[in-house]
Amino acid sequence: MHIAIDARMMGAGQTRGIGRYIEETVKELRILRPDWRITLVQPSVPWYGLREQIEMPGILKKTNADHVWFPHWNVSLLYRGDFSVTIHDLLLIHQPNSAKASTRHPLIAWLKRCGFRIVLKNALKNSRHIFVPTNAVKKDIETYLPAVAKKIIVNGEGLSSLPAPMQEKNPASPFLFYVGSAYPHKRLDLLLEAWSKISTKHPQLSLVIGGEQDVFMKRIEAQSEAMHLPRVSFTGRLSDQALADHLAQAMAFVFPTSFEGFGLPPCEALSFGTPVICSDIEVLQEVLPSEGVFFFENGSADGIIGAIETVLVQGQEARTQALLGGEAVRLRHRWSAVASAMVDTLKSA
Repeated sequence: MHIAIDARMMGAGQTRGIGRYIEETVKELRILRPDWRITLVQPSVPWYGLREQIEMPGILKKTNADHVWFPHWNVSLLYRGDFSVTIHDLLLIHQPNSAKASTRHPLIAWLKRCGFRIVLKNALKNSRHIFVPTNAVKKDIETYLPAVAKKIIVNGEGLSSLPAPMQEKNPASPFLFYVGSAYPHKRLDLLLEAWSKISTKHPQLSLVIGGEQDVFMKRIEAQSEAMHLPRVSFTGRLSDQALADHLAQAMAFVFPTSFEGFGLPPCEALSFGTPVICSDIEVLQEVLPSEGVFFFENGSADGIIGAIETVLVQGQEARTQALLGGEAVRLRHRWSAVASAMVDTLKSA
C-alpha cells in the first residue's frame, strides 16, 4: 500500500502540537508497517492560503499514492483523490476569534473564516475516514455534521519523550507555569486575574508564561503590565530542553483553557511529576487521570485561586499524586496506539 502524507506541518518547530503529532505518528506507522510505502509531501506551499488550494492537488497526484492522509482540516477543495483526515478540534467553529486571521482587518478576517469553514466542511464530507483524538471531539463533529458520524475513528494522541531535566527539581524560587498559545480561548486573562490576588498572599511565588510571542501573547504581556502584576515573566518559545526544565521545576502547571481537542501540555506536566491545575471542561476530564490533577470550574478565577491554594497546602502529597498521574498518562496515551488504529482502519479500506 502506498500512502502519501501532507507533511508540511511536520516537526515541533513548525507547529508544535500538530507538527509533533505528524512526526510521531509517521515514526510509528513505519515501525508497524515496514511493507507500506509512505511518501512525505513537503513542498514549500504555505498552509491556509490560496496557493495551498491551487497547487496541492497536482503535487499530491504526482505521488501516485493509493491514499492520502491529511493531518489537519486544510484539504484543498480541488483534491479528488481518496483521502482521510485528522480533525484535532472544531475550534474554528466554536472560537472563531482564536485564530491568526483575527489579527487582520475585520472584513478580511471574516472572509478568511468563512473560507476556512467551507474547507473544513469539505474535508469532513469528502474524506473516507475522520480521525479524532478524543470522544469529546467525536461528539462535537457528530453534532456539527451528523451525516459523517459513521466515518469518525477515535485514535487518540500520544505522549512524546521530552529530554531529562538538566536543572534541579526544586528551584531557588517556586513558580507556577503555563505554556502554550495565548489565543483568547486559553483564558490567560483569567490566569492574570487569579494571579493578582495570589501574588499578594504568596510573595515568594512567581508566575512563568511560555509560548510564542505573537500578537496574542503581546496582548497578555501588555495586560499584565497594565495591571502592575508582580513577578510575572514571559519566556517566549521554549526548546524541548527548556520546556522539560520548566515542567519539572514548577510548583504546579496551570491550564485555564476553555476549549481543547486533547490537552497535551498538562499530560506532559504530569509526566514530570508536576501537579496540574486545569479547567473542568469535558475533554480534559476525558484525557487526564484523577491523580495529581486539580480541576476548577471553567471560567472561574476564584476556582483557580482555590486550586492553587490546595496544591500549596498539600505540598509533597500533591507531587506524589502527580507521579501516579504521570504513570497513568504514559500508559493511556501512546503513539503506537494512535498509529495502530490508523493502520487497522486503512487496511479495512
